[in-house]
Amino acid sequence: MSDDATPTERQTPETAGYAHGWTTRSASVRQTLLLAALVATVVVGLAYQLGAAETSFDRPGQLLLLFVDLAPVLWFAAAPIILHALRWRAIAERFRWVVIAAIIAASVALVGRLTIGNESLPAALLDPFTAAFVVAIGAAVAWTRVRVTRIASGDDRGITVVGLALGFAVAALGIALGWLRLLLVGPVVPPGMPSEPIGGISVTPLLIAATFVMVSGLFWLTDRTRRR
Repeated sequence: MSDDATPTERQTPETAGYAHGWTTRSASVRQTLLLAALVATVVVGLAYQLGAAETSFDRPGQLLLLFVDLAPVLWFAAAPIILHALRWRAIAERFRWVVIAAIIAASVALVGRLTIGNESLPAALLDPFTAAFVVAIGAAVAWTRVRVTRIASGDDRGITVVGLALGFAVAALGIALGWLRLLLVGPVVPPGMPSEPIGGISVTPLLIAATFVMVSGLFWLTDRTRRR
């Protein structure tokens, strides 16, 4: 039984859904969510680079620096604190607050890009670490919720399938964003450099994104079918 369980949960673990209570410990939930969020952030960032046709990295550490952005830094600093502070609360409430933290972090990043970075609104919105970052965190929360609830109920079937469905969906989002960035704003360039939209770009990234969406749907349908 978890040390973070409430008195009611300690008295009636089966009723509270803690038959496999180790999965609902605050430390386990925190580690699972943070790892899922890290994977989702990396996937959406790399997919964005692919969609924006920016796949050459000529300096050591350049790939890592792609993910050192304001929203991820703020969220990954705040999320462990929030999860620890709310360890006595229901898991749904912890998840709700980390999603709110993602929205706040993305909003701060968006304002920073518009003011300090002097970016246009389309460029800021089409960045993978503003609005899309909230979607990535939402996917991580959704997978963590599925994992926790299914293992706690004694049935862990389909956890990997759900993770694959969400992973392909997040990758599709990143590719589509990168393609839209290239079409509407222009290629990704260093700050201060002019960027112009590119006309007549290939629709291949969009087709790849659509394929990923279909694969995601197939995984989701497979999970739903197996659990009926």
